[in-house]
Amino acid sequence: MNFNEVKNEVNKNIDTFINIRRKIHRNPELSMKEYETTDFIIETLREFGIEEVEKINSTGVVAIIRGKSSKCIAIRADIDALPIDENNSLEYKSSNAGVMHACEHDVHTTSLLGCAYILNKYKDNLNETVKLIFQPAEEADECAKYMIENGALSKDPIPQAIFGLHCWPNIVAGKIYHRHGKMGTCSDTFDIKIKGKSGHAANPENAVDPIIILGNIICGIQNIISRELSPLDQGIITISSVHGGKAYNIIPDEVLVKGAIRALSEETREFLHKRLKEITENVCKTFGGTAEVIINKGTPVSNNNETISKIIEISIIKNFGEENYIYNPFPSMGSEDFAYYGEIIPAAMYRLGTGFINQKMQVFIPQV
Repeated sequence: MNFNEVKNEVNKNIDTFINIRRKIHRNPELSMKEYETTDFIIETLREFGIEEVEKINSTGVVAIIRGKSSKCIAIRADIDALPIDENNSLEYKSSNAGVMHACEHDVHTTSLLGCAYILNKYKDNLNETVKLIFQPAEEADECAKYMIENGALSKDPIPQAIFGLHCWPNIVAGKIYHRHGKMGTCSDTFDIKIKGKSGHAANPENAVDPIIILGNIICGIQNIISRELSPLDQGIITISSVHGGKAYNIIPDEVLVKGAIRALSEETREFLHKRLKEITENVCKTFGGTAEVIINKGTPVSNNNETISKIIEISIIKNFGEENYIYNPFPSMGSEDFAYYGEIIPAAMYRLGTGFINQKMQVFIPQV
């Protein structure tokens, strides 16, 4: 099978693939509720003649296309949508109120289904076996773990590497945006309870004000990023939710805080965890309060394995031309639970341009 055969197959079946994508887009489902999407994927794979198809519990699919050897690679697509209203007039807009494929997982799923069709048609020419992983709940950050726990990487055939893609609307369609090495950050969250002592607003000296304590904690946290972390190490601590008090004239006895931590290395991640806890507890102690700090580890730092990532680069340049390969100079401060696969086997993900040629593209090039 050569690339011209692949292009011919895509062109011959383009209407089928477009209809698949539009059907998925019209019927989005939230994380771990992708029941109809899962059934549609299974039905489509079987229509394509693929026999080894496994439904993972109630959502998620693994399919196998066996080549001439048991040596195996995996390809992953995520299938869930987001809790967003789709406000447009497209004929295939979401029919599920408050749910939309706003992160283009409908394209990811369609791409893997199209890949499945072509690989299965030419399976007699395949030297290796291919495992197709349709993963639920990427937006929940941890359902790569769910697929791994259900044998996606450990059941026969065991993949030796895994590939993935993510749509990138800031790059024009037809081009690939890619980088080697660090790809994205970890995604951790934290909950803080600051305990003070309630009192009347007219007599603050009789209270321990948790809101004042929080103000000092916020300043201390920002100093971690600006003064304790090297400018060459990327990290973020964001406080995104604060709840405390109900009345105009009463100092509350506690404040509840939620936030997020992002880092581009495990070392920076552990440092931010440590300093967030130390500063919060010590500032509270200084002002006469106490703190409970819970840090929830989520998606790990994602890295594109150099060997596997280089295969992507070489293949794109060879088949699409250098003009359609854009090297991405920067990692993202976003996260992707594809990183969990990379903790077990070599993994790499590229970004697929999906932007319109007349829209303003945002390709970030470093300034010298």
